[in-house]
Amino acid sequence: MKKAPLSKLERAEKKVKEIKDFYNHLGWFLVVNIVVLIVRFRLFDIFPVESISVGKNISTWIDVNMTVMPLLWLFGLTCHGLYVFKDKFRFFKDWEQRQIEKYMEEDEQTKYL
Repeated sequence: MKKAPLSKLERAEKKVKEIKDFYNHLGWFLVVNIVVLIVRFRLFDIFPVESISVGKNISTWIDVNMTVMPLLWLFGLTCHGLYVFKDKFRFFKDWEQRQIEKYMEEDEQTKYL
């Protein structure tokens, strides 16, 4: 069963919701990763290391996760942004088409010289 095409209003509402969701995602990314950086680089002694008896392996595991997690999240955020703003990249396609037309026109003008 095929779905009926969306109306202009429904498409616009969907696009606005996608953009809003992306900015929400970006906001959470910034908030959480600022907290992670504060904890990671011990800018404030929220969790004093001296008071917690943890092994070297656990400490290394926590440090690796606090480094890798923001990078993976950044990759996901980048993919989300590329999906949401895919229409903004039409410039490159339009530019390519204009260049093709320009060179075809130049070729026609030089053809009879």
